[in-house]
Amino acid sequence: MDGTLVDTEPLLHEALSAVLGAAGVPAAAIRPEELRGRGVAENLTRLSSLARSPMTTHELYERVSGLMLDRLRLGIAPLPGAVGLLRSLRRSRVPCALVSSSYRAMVDAVLPSLGPAEFAVTLAGDEVRHPKPDPESYRTAAARLGTPPERCVVVEDSSAGLRSGRAAGCVTVSVVPTGEPVALAVRGLSALTVERLARLAGAEAARTGSRAAG
Repeated sequence: MDGTLVDTEPLLHEALSAVLGAAGVPAAAIRPEELRGRGVAENLTRLSSLARSPMTTHELYERVSGLMLDRLRLGIAPLPGAVGLLRSLRRSRVPCALVSSSYRAMVDAVLPSLGPAEFAVTLAGDEVRHPKPDPESYRTAAARLGTPPERCVVVEDSSAGLRSGRAAGCVTVSVVPTGEPVALAVRGLSALTVERLARLAGAEAARTGSRAAG
């Protein structure tokens, strides 16, 4: 969700700067690139340790999420190509799952801006035991879609997310430049079509089938 379908990073950085700045943390110490794609609990532990005044991870989450939820409920613009691709997939009867490291409250605040009907499954970071880069999230989503992982295409913007999808056995596509091994790297969702995704999924399923037969 974050960084792939909507850009919540500026909102997160703003909220973190406000909360941690009040706790004596300089803005330079908050590096969004180090948080991207990781589990919320891991990031909270790392960030709360920076505060000069005692702050629990729960306190940090409550303060930051409160600021973000207030803003997200006003609506957030989807990234270019997101709405068009989701609608094309729905028209083609391709079921989609939204798999996010963000907690359920955050996912639910963003969904109205994306169109909840576009997703057959939504899975939040606080609904799995092991967040990305562990494969649990994508394995769970594939199972709920009723689709073998090798027939699923994971579209991600972070290394942690791509590793999660790859470990789950899915085809991985990156919408940002990456050093991760992926089936396809593009510069945004506008470069993706239903046909292009179908070819990727079909090629992987054929490759897996040939390997199993051999």
